[in-house]
Amino acid sequence: MLKLKQQININIMADTKVRELQSNADPLIKHDSGNEELIKRESIKDSPFEVITQNGVSFGVMGNYRLTEESKDANNVRDELAKITWNRIVQVIMVLEDFNKKNNNKIEDKV
Repeated sequence: MLKLKQQININIMADTKVRELQSNADPLIKHDSGNEELIKRESIKDSPFEVITQNGVSFGVMGNYRLTEESKDANNVRDELAKITWNRIVQVIMVLEDFNKKNNNKIEDKV
């Protein structure tokens, strides 16, 4: 009789442990709702630039700064970012200057 009681207690304890390990969240069911926004980020080799593609529209960025116009073709954006033009040089200098200002302001605020 004692063995039966111990076995029942063990089963109850095991059941409790299983419940403790179970997630309280509902299982994730993926549905294609059509409202999802897919963002693709592609780094350009040997450069600080990336191509962001969102909802079929691509544009070039450096960090948080957008550098190119929107395009339907990511290859066009990639080619545009690969060109070293005066406009691109000025853009990069302005991005770096803005980044420096923000970092200096954060350092001054801490001091």
